[in-house]
Amino acid sequence: MSYKKYNWEVVGNDYNSPLFRNYIWVKCFFQYQKYLKLSRPVLGITSVNNDIEYICEMRTWENTHNEAKERALNDYNFIERIIDQSHKKGEAMNRWTQKNIFKADLTKMSHRQLWQLWDKHERLQSYEYAFGVAIPILDFQKFSFVENNLVKFLKEKAPKDQYSDYYAIFTEPIYNSFAQDQEADLLKLMTQFYGKKKWRDDVMEKNLDYLRSEYLNFIKLLHQHTRKHCWVYYVYNGPEFTEDDFLGFIRDYLIKNINPNQELKKLALHRKELVKKQKEYIELLKPDKFNLAILKLAGKLIWGKPRRKDYQSKSYYHVKKLQQEVAKRLFLSLEQVRSMPYEMVKSCLINKKEPDVSIINEINKFHICLPNDDGSIAVLHGQEAKEFYKKVKRSDQPKEIAHTNKIKGACACKGKARGSVKIINVLADMRKMDYGDILVSTATTPSIVPAMKKAAAIVTDEGGLSCHAAIVSRELKTPCVIGTKIATKILKDGDRVEVDATKGIVSKL
Repeated sequence: MSYKKYNWEVVGNDYNSPLFRNYIWVKCFFQYQKYLKLSRPVLGITSVNNDIEYICEMRTWENTHNEAKERALNDYNFIERIIDQSHKKGEAMNRWTQKNIFKADLTKMSHRQLWQLWDKHERLQSYEYAFGVAIPILDFQKFSFVENNLVKFLKEKAPKDQYSDYYAIFTEPIYNSFAQDQEADLLKLMTQFYGKKKWRDDVMEKNLDYLRSEYLNFIKLLHQHTRKHCWVYYVYNGPEFTEDDFLGFIRDYLIKNINPNQELKKLALHRKELVKKQKEYIELLKPDKFNLAILKLAGKLIWGKPRRKDYQSKSYYHVKKLQQEVAKRLFLSLEQVRSMPYEMVKSCLINKKEPDVSIINEINKFHICLPNDDGSIAVLHGQEAKEFYKKVKRSDQPKEIAHTNKIKGACACKGKARGSVKIINVLADMRKMDYGDILVSTATTPSIVPAMKKAAAIVTDEGGLSCHAAIVSRELKTPCVIGTKIATKILKDGDRVEVDATKGIVSKL
């Protein structure tokens, strides 16, 4: 198998990602030559109980990065075209999965028809990943094409005492994310009831069953809201958000004493002022053609990167219905179906073979997805996976780091806060989170947004200009330090820290 000839090392982490998704992600890079005219970077995934490491042959990533960088320098619209294509294909994918899977009667379809749906969805997602991951590929080690050029230009041209303001203005998108659309719709829902003190008190104190008996119209609207937005935080594996989850968001607004009418006006005014300021600052800075493209691209990149992930999240939510139907026919659980190798799914649905449950359960606990040069994907499990896993290069933690009291990163959203550390990486961790805690994560994901809403500050190991933590912290106006590399290695639950996000420093107290 040709994957053995590469030198593999860890380049990132993620959570709650099953084989079903990992296979698609690893396969997407075979499309680089055809669709992006770039050489193929060699990347794979290791998975332990769905907690994953992204691994790669660094030399191939560097090659692709250099090609993409040259394209971007010679063609200012290269990155924007990638974002636009991702947007166009993402919308088309959502329409297809909604019509052909989510709203279809799968029970009347043959095994072969289910396989055709499975295969088509895999190809649509892979295409979307190919374009979506091209932006991170362009960012190599400490180089970030858009962010580095933006920072360089603003430091040269913006007034020194206003640099952070200029940076914030150009790194905020002028369009809503799907999460912001959800928040706006929830605020609009709240406006119909907020004036009634009894409703506010009952929402804070009573459970959903009581509210169903007392506030029929509110529950009806909450149900509609949930049906519309339940997928927004689904990511790869769910679960989808429930009425209880969105009720929690409403309580969060009430705890923070946020008036929904005032908040909606504030958001509308902020967006209007943002557009105005961006135009004013461009006139003051007088950028050349290249830097004008960078200034305009920064906000679009921050809008486009999570939007691509949201399109995928929505289709992963849709395809859950297909996975459930396959699980029912093969007498497996949903979790087991998500751990079936691609070829096994095909064999079971097309050739009516029995699924190998022992292999499926083994993969669910531990597997590795690796690309071969012939376009195939090797799925390692058992002893073979264990032996390969030991050979993957992982960066060692310098001994002196373990004793440091100061952690440095980059400012994603300025401000200061003090509080107790809570390490939050997955859904199950969120029960630890209280209002005013400092959320520390390897890299935040949409599934832990409820915990992020409670945080006095957010700190991550990974991330750059367009990472999830940076985007959400700006939306929430929560101080945030990203890219520390070591925060989760140094800090533990209960540690008292001060976060000076403006300076990008986290200090143990």
